[in-house]
Amino acid sequence: MNTFRKDVSDDNVLSVTFENVGPGWEQHVLITSDRHWDSGKSDRAMQKRHLERALEHDALIIDLGDLFDAMQTRNDRRGSKSAVLDELNSSNYLNELVEQATEWFKPYVKNWLMMGTGNHETAIVRHNEFNLTKQLAWNLNREGGDIFLGNYTNYIKFQFLRRARTYVPSYNVWYHHGYGGNAPRSKGVLAVDLRAAEHPDADLLIAGHTHQTWMVPKVRNRLTQQGRVYQQKQMHVQVPSYKGGVAKDGFEAEKGFSPTLQGAIWWRMYYRREGNDERILHEFTWVE
Repeated sequence: MNTFRKDVSDDNVLSVTFENVGPGWEQHVLITSDRHWDSGKSDRAMQKRHLERALEHDALIIDLGDLFDAMQTRNDRRGSKSAVLDELNSSNYLNELVEQATEWFKPYVKNWLMMGTGNHETAIVRHNEFNLTKQLAWNLNREGGDIFLGNYTNYIKFQFLRRARTYVPSYNVWYHHGYGGNAPRSKGVLAVDLRAAEHPDADLLIAGHTHQTWMVPKVRNRLTQQGRVYQQKQMHVQVPSYKGGVAKDGFEAEKGFSPTLQGAIWWRMYYRREGNDERILHEFTWVE
């Protein structure tokens, strides 16, 4: 894996600085969201396939929350006894969730960069006063990880240090677990312009929650202090879920949710130099 260091600001913004960046350098990142790992409708085989690929390519892992489904507590109106997996059917349900997830995700701790928080986890905090994400990150860090506990929304700043100890321009990522409804017609794409206006310093904007997936590049005209006009690309990515299946009964069926694609986002960043211009280029691919 490429050498990098991590720093955290007072606003809990994570900075990742890669060192020795130059010709031939590249870094992969697996961006995931809404694993709903403990749901019977979550595709664990796909998750494992993607995580193994992350190991193979020395990829970093960024997860935007709802790693847990966690809907089977006693007072959850969305819960169903028939939906409880046999191995989780226990009086200490939340403890079993964390302990079993720790064992399942333990092989990937060295690659896991950030673990965000989703609305399923915040619901457990509100109603049960227990932070599943914080406990899982703590457990995995005891197993050799160095996982950053992310907010529901915040920024990650990627910086690139040349061998000559000079910086290539940084790349700012705004992340959000997600918000809003299923948006069966627009798929949430209408949020792009609003997000672009609200987060002008972000180069990449990623969100989950809706289980939709799309990628929309947005080009903006910018002006330097010297009066030079140039164009800057801002990338908007909606991250899919690993939870799927046909909804015949339950919450999804009653709300009329449309079927969605399952998968994750594979991000490749790599160094390129043309004359005196050196930069890091970025490619995004939906993977299933």
